[in-house]
Amino acid sequence: MKSFKAFNSKGFYTKSCLAALSVLLLSACAQKFNDLPNTRVLKTCQAPIATYNLLDSKSGDYNDLTIPNTQIQEMVEKSLAQSGCFSQSPEISTTETNDHHYQLEVMYGNINTQKKQGGFWSSQTSDEAIFEVQLSFMRTDEVRIFRGKSSIQNQNDRYLFFGKKAKLNPNQIQITLQNAINSAINEATRNLIQIQNAD
Repeated sequence: MKSFKAFNSKGFYTKSCLAALSVLLLSACAQKFNDLPNTRVLKTCQAPIATYNLLDSKSGDYNDLTIPNTQIQEMVEKSLAQSGCFSQSPEISTTETNDHHYQLEVMYGNINTQKKQGGFWSSQTSDEAIFEVQLSFMRTDEVRIFRGKSSIQNQNDRYLFFGKKAKLNPNQIQITLQNAINSAINEATRNLIQIQNAD
């Protein structure tokens, strides 16, 4: 009887260890994603209140994720049009005759940080990106600057050799970049509406 109990006890501990190991492996394979906020540009104006000519878009000191200029330009133009407050115009000289025409310059940057904490038995990895966008609306004697910022971080646990490094996926990068752009455009929209109402 004693040997039977001992056998059962060993079986119980074996099953418990296997169950615990299974839980660790499952948690190691499951990457922790931050909930992404969604900053939208709503149609605020029924008709455009300003025109702009996109002169240039360029990255700042940091562009760790190598976002191309063309992608930034397309995203900015689309969101400006979506607000209903801006209309694109190629005419550069109209700033002297049109009080509501601006030259637009876009500057952007991003910092990507990957970290690892812990030791041999268990560790945690993280992959974080911070995006900043600056819109400069310029006239002859006037410059209006609007900024947007957004960030995202993923984390993942590793146990022994099980589990993958945390990694941001392209969709998360796209949404987070769009949030930064939209934040700047929402600020620009509010400001220009206030100017129009003051006139």
